[in-house]
Amino acid sequence: MSKSEYTEESLAEMREDAFVNIKEACMRLQERSKCGNDVVIKMLGEVSQFYVTQEKKNKNLA
Repeated sequence: MSKSEYTEESLAEMREDAFVNIKEACMRLQERSKCGNDVVIKMLGEVSQFYVTQEKKNKNLA
């Protein structure tokens, strides 16, 4: 489904769910590893870059 097929309300709900899940994962990472916010921020940047790269690859294949 494309983004235009969702209502703004459903998109907002999905963003909130994603935020909560990511926040919980980051908190577990910090609890287990005792790492600081800088490590979590770096990890989130790397995850974000992964998705940017995937999107670029997908566009190049189309």
